[in-house]
Amino acid sequence: MAADPEVLTPLEQPPPRSRWPLALALSLAAMLLVGFGSAAVLARLGRPFVATPFDATASAGATGADPANLRKHAVQAEKELEKVYPKGVYIVVDAYRNRLHLVKNGQIIRSAVCSTGTGILLKDPRNGKQWVFDTPLGERVVERKVKHPVWAKPDWAFVEEGLLPPTDPNERFDDVSLGDYALYIGDGYIIHGTLFKSLLGRRVTHGCIRLGDEDLEFLYRHAPIGTRVYLY
Repeated sequence: MAADPEVLTPLEQPPPRSRWPLALALSLAAMLLVGFGSAAVLARLGRPFVATPFDATASAGATGADPANLRKHAVQAEKELEKVYPKGVYIVVDAYRNRLHLVKNGQIIRSAVCSTGTGILLKDPRNGKQWVFDTPLGERVVERKVKHPVWAKPDWAFVEEGLLPPTDPNERFDDVSLGDYALYIGDGYIIHGTLFKSLLGRRVTHGCIRLGDEDLEFLYRHAPIGTRVYLY
């Protein structure tokens, strides 16, 4: 059993939002990617891609624009992106492809297969309480790191197996499932090891991020407390 948080995700769907903000965002993204080269932009944003140098002359030939003008705007865009893309060491989790990257100043220093949340809904038949096992998206931070971590199993871990949660707290402790190391990223979510290594690369967790032993140890040793974690 994997270690994941007891987090109650709201089940009510939010009211439909206007598509105009999304369309505007996509348009702006397309302008950036076409104007300055998608790989270069993504590299500056800390995405795990290899940067492709922007060729203003080639772009000008294709569009009929003034090369000097394009070069000027490219330099301006580079400067603006420099202000916002992450510096130092940070972690990027691609929850769609189940890949984790440890990045330092825009360069990947470790890439690993991981497992993320299933998105499955679990309901407690006793009281109707519900849990949705999603990996959270957005920005987090490594709040603490633990060697030989112990997991205090939440109620859903027992409900999932058709058992009643124990009244004795000592019956909740599990010192095996998390592996040798754990990096806590808030709200009960953890980057940790797994007993089920053959399932790495799949969406099989309750929201936490699982890694293989060697990748987890590398991450533990090279990602200090305070490391930013970007999940998308």
